[in-house]
Amino acid sequence: MKEYRDPSECDAEGGERDAGKTGVVSVSSVDDPSGCRDCCSFVGLTAFIGLFILSTGLVYAEDASLDVPPQAAAVGYKVRTFATAFTAQEVDVANTARQGFKWYPYRFFGSVPKLDSLVLNQDGSITLLGDVTGPNGEIASAVDVSGPDKFRGTVFGGGGYFEATFRFDPRDVVRTEFRGWPAWWAMAIEHMAKLDTRQWPGQPKGFERFIEVDFFEYDLSDYVKSGRPNHYGGVLRDWFGPEGKLEPMPAWSRLFIREVPAATDFTQYHRYGFLWVPATSTSDGYGEFYFDDRKIGARLAWKKYVDEEPPPKPPRMFSILDRNHLVLILGTGPGQPMTVKSVNVWQASGAENWKR
Repeated sequence: MKEYRDPSECDAEGGERDAGKTGVVSVSSVDDPSGCRDCCSFVGLTAFIGLFILSTGLVYAEDASLDVPPQAAAVGYKVRTFATAFTAQEVDVANTARQGFKWYPYRFFGSVPKLDSLVLNQDGSITLLGDVTGPNGEIASAVDVSGPDKFRGTVFGGGGYFEATFRFDPRDVVRTEFRGWPAWWAMAIEHMAKLDTRQWPGQPKGFERFIEVDFFEYDLSDYVKSGRPNHYGGVLRDWFGPEGKLEPMPAWSRLFIREVPAATDFTQYHRYGFLWVPATSTSDGYGEFYFDDRKIGARLAWKKYVDEEPPPKPPRMFSILDRNHLVLILGTGPGQPMTVKSVNVWQASGAENWKR
């Protein structure tokens, strides 16, 4: 695994809000017209202490972030429960599957990761060079392991706002004929690690139900090839059925199409977010997709989950999400480099997350 400097250092206006790497506010952002040496010394000392704590790994689980996306804050998601710098300390570049990493090579369902397709950059970003041994998956927040634990890493439950900042070149995707594509997505660990809780109650043994959330998939080839490259997929899929014969509901919907401004330059950094609010007995649950803090496309809503006969259907289609725990996944196709600057998760708390 080699480490090199990303030659492009330009950020688009409106791109990265917060790299989510250190949580330390720049001294230059503090307005101190008096030039007070004591104040500056205090700020410098505070920054030093913050850097020391983070470097020793004492801060990980939760961060009461001052820079909460407004759509997250509006529903009470003000605690940053996950933030990464893509370094050798946080990415399991040797594919050891040991505890303590935030990202692991994607190896679910027998996938064999190409470790040389993961390039750590000196600025704390990661460049994914493409791999189709898995379904547009190169790194994940968890990894399957043998033994009673079934997985290692972190998976997310109970709702949250999930945001990744990355860039890619759509021309690479077109040139390689959409053999894979840049993707930022998630799937239930219940299915991925074959946990007992993947079982649909009341159905024959091995009959599953679980969620897939595609926060961003640059897979709308018909749109892109017809001169509309500012479209991508943002999808919820409610999977069900016996292993080997799984079906998604719905198979397709125009509600899954996400359109961003026509002048969008995907080669610059942009933020791609998903807001998940679970249903309660008095309010609908829903999922919303965001691009640079702006909601795009339709809200997908559901009633509170109850055990019903298959298939999943409105008004409770997608409600299984509220019972699942999400593995976060990033990947792209060969010849379609994708550089990821940050991934952040904001929640009410991390109480419903699983970490092993």
